Amino acid sequence: MIGGVIGDFIGSEFEYQSLQTFNLLELTSARSTITDESIMLAATADALINNRDFSECYMNWGHTFTDIEFGPSTSHWLAERDINYVHESYSNGAAARCGIIGTLDIPLFEILQLATDSARCSHNHPEGINAAKSVCYTVWAVRHGKSKEEIYDYLISEFGYLMYYSLEGLKNNLSFDTSAENSVPPAIFLALESKDWDDCIRLSLLCAGAADTDTIASIACLIKSQTHPIPQKYVTETKKWLFKHYQPVLQMIVEFEAKRWMCKLPF
Repeated sequence: MIGGVIGDFIGSEFEYQSLQTFNLLELTSARSTITDESIMLAATADALINNRDFSECYMNWGHTFTDIEFGPSTSHWLAERDINYVHESYSNGAAARCGIIGTLDIPLFEILQLATDSARCSHNHPEGINAAKSVCYTVWAVRHGKSKEEIYDYLISEFGYLMYYSLEGLKNNLSFDTSAENSVPPAIFLALESKDWDDCIRLSLLCAGAADTDTIASIACLIKSQTHPIPQKYVTETKKWLFKHYQPVLQMIVEFEAKRWMCKLPF
C-alpha cells in the first residue's frame, strides 16, 4: 500500500506541469502532497480490514477530507451523499484505489469479485470495472510469480488491453486523459517494464509527465512495490509528511500491513 501512496506523493508535484523528466536528483519537495488517490486507497483498506461496505468507506473518507480535490466523477458521486447511489464513471479512479485488494491471501476469483464490488458504487461502467480488475489481477499476478508475458496475455484476453506500448511512444503520445481505458494499461506497462521501484517512478514521470501523472505513478508504483523494495528515503519522507498532515492515512497504512493477512478469510 505504501508504494501507491508514495507514487501519488511524488507524482502530485508533476500534475499539470507537463514536465517529462527522468534524471531529477530529488523527486520530492516542499510542494509534494497526496491527492484523492491516497485518500481512497486508505478508504479501501478501511473497508477490507474492518469488513465494511466499500461505498460507505469511500463516502466517509471523501467527506472527511474536504480539502482534497477529487476527480469529477467521484466528486459527483460524493455530492449525492447516498451510498446506494450508483454512478457509471469510466475514469481511472476505481483502478487507482483498489490495487491493495490484489495483495490479499485469497483466491483470484475472490480478488476479482472484490475489485468489481469496490468499483461499482462510483464506476459502474464496463471500462471502470475492467480497469479495477486489471490492476488487482496484476498485483496478484506479480506476487504469484507470473511472467510479464503471462500477464499481458491475460490482460488482452480478459479486458482487451493491447499492451503494445513502447517507452518512447508513451513519452511522445500519452496525454492528460483520465479515462480508465487510456490511462490504466500504460500504468501497468510502466510497472512491468521498469527495472526496479526507482526506475518505475522515474519512468512514470518521464512518460506520464504530461498525463494524469499522480494516478499513473500511484498505480505503477503500487504494482512495482510488490516485487521490488522502495528506497528507504522515500518511505521515510512520505511517512514523516503523512504524520504531520494526514495521520489517518498513515494509520491505515500501518494497520493494513499488520492485518492484511486475515482480510476476507472465512472466520
